Amino acid sequence: MELVVRATVVYWFLWLVVRGTGKRSLAEITPLELIMVVVLGDFVQQGVTEEDMSVTGALTAVSTFVMWMLVGDFVGRRWQSSGKILDGESVVVVRDGQPVIERLRRERLTVDDVLGAARGQGFGSLNEVAFGVLEHDGSFSFVPRGHLGEGSPARLRADDTSME
Repeated sequence: MELVVRATVVYWFLWLVVRGTGKRSLAEITPLELIMVVVLGDFVQQGVTEEDMSVTGALTAVSTFVMWMLVGDFVGRRWQSSGKILDGESVVVVRDGQPVIERLRRERLTVDDVLGAARGQGFGSLNEVAFGVLEHDGSFSFVPRGHLGEGSPARLRADDTSME
């Protein structure tokens, strides 16, 4: 039982750390951040299992993490407002070809990050973008000017950069 409690505490602590560090995707981490993730994994293992090196202890810790992931997924799908807290929400980072600087600061992104993502999707410059969205999973979506359709965030509030 103690192993389940430790795994639960570590899971929710890691959730807070991940939510607090922004939405940058794993494909964009630096070599130093990759090393930190590997070292973090070792620290987590030591904190969760202590001296328990058994297969049963490992299975219990992994099962606890998976259970909390499934609970979070269920809660997020069942109650939409919880999903925004658990998974985050998509935010507009480019509007009418202009980066939304305040939103970029809050998400700890640079204009270069957005430009690189736009180039990766075939845009030569942000002037070609009607709007760009940092999705809740850390990926970017860009809609070219003149291509706003029914699925677009036309419902965006003029004074806000979050999605409605």
